[in-house]
Amino acid sequence: MRSLNRLPIVLAASLTLASCASSPPRAIALPRPLPAAALQLCPSPGPAPGGEADGVAEALMDLYGLYGQCAALHAGLVRAIEGGP
Repeated sequence: MRSLNRLPIVLAASLTLASCASSPPRAIALPRPLPAAALQLCPSPGPAPGGEADGVAEALMDLYGLYGQCAALHAGLVRAIEGGP
């Protein structure tokens, strides 16, 4: 007698679980496109300096500036891939 009372409850629970398992998957948003600035190549360094110390110092300062530009591009690309601001 007791098993007949529990049968509708077990049947309702099993049908509820089966209906939840067949629900469609959640929609996944498309990834944001990469910023155009992140798709640029790093600037190439200038010509090699002459033998004078001033020329070498100027070329080194230019190279530091180019490195800073490239590092900023790379940092922007990393932030875009990781989904940050």
